[in-house]
Amino acid sequence: MSLSKLKTSKGSLAFVENGEGETLVLWPSLFTDHTLYDDVIGALADSRWRTIAIDGPGFGASTPPNGIVQPSGYADLVVELADRLRIDKFYFAGTSWGGQIGAHLGAKHSDRISGLLLMNTPIEPSHGGHLFELWMTRILGNTAIAANGVARNFLALKTVESHPERVKRFTSTFASFDKRAAVQAVDTTLRHFDGIETLLARLTIPTTIMFGAEDALYPADRSVAMARSASKAEVVVVQDCGHLIPLEAPEAATRAVVGLRALVDLQDANAEET
Repeated sequence: MSLSKLKTSKGSLAFVENGEGETLVLWPSLFTDHTLYDDVIGALADSRWRTIAIDGPGFGASTPPNGIVQPSGYADLVVELADRLRIDKFYFAGTSWGGQIGAHLGAKHSDRISGLLLMNTPIEPSHGGHLFELWMTRILGNTAIAANGVARNFLALKTVESHPERVKRFTSTFASFDKRAAVQAVDTTLRHFDGIETLLARLTIPTTIMFGAEDALYPADRSVAMARSASKAEVVVVQDCGHLIPLEAPEAATRAVVGLRALVDLQDANAEET
């Protein structure tokens, strides 16, 4: 897998492309980069998938965005990337921040999306909350202290105890992000967030929504109830998993991707019969 960069309307966007077949675009959580999906990409390598894993603006090798950008604006950026790469329809998977973007993408650009996977995605509005995360990012930025603190909040105890290599992969991404861009992203996605309930209600494409049973940021019980009441999506809870399903439970994320394609293939076959 090699890193590519593309100049876009919101700055230089970095991404890693791998494989051939159905296109799956992957957008990571805050404080991570494309490596969040390494295990999922590896599992899909022999399954007729073309994966495009993005570094969010200001994270990894992507430059900070040109001004303040809301998740709806990043949904447009995904379509811009697809247009530049001459991709008509594609699947999209996003985690947390990426899930917010995915909800806007599915609601605004449903004609471009084959299937949608939202993981660890906040659903409720947040106006003024998460002050701790904002000040931590402003003060500690991309330091090792911040990385270890966020890891304790994001990851389930089982992940920390059983997979130290995954914890290390997560904390290592902190060294590369732009602090100012991270503060902006925290402010727009955590503190001033309108929620996605209305967007979920508008989704007409095959969608799977996944939550970690041990997600301390967004407790699964409340999130699951809201997702089921607001959408027709399949809702899945992953046991012994915190806020980063692709890192902590890549097998579950991979199954969800494969399941989405199977559902789309079945719908297409039924449409042809009728």
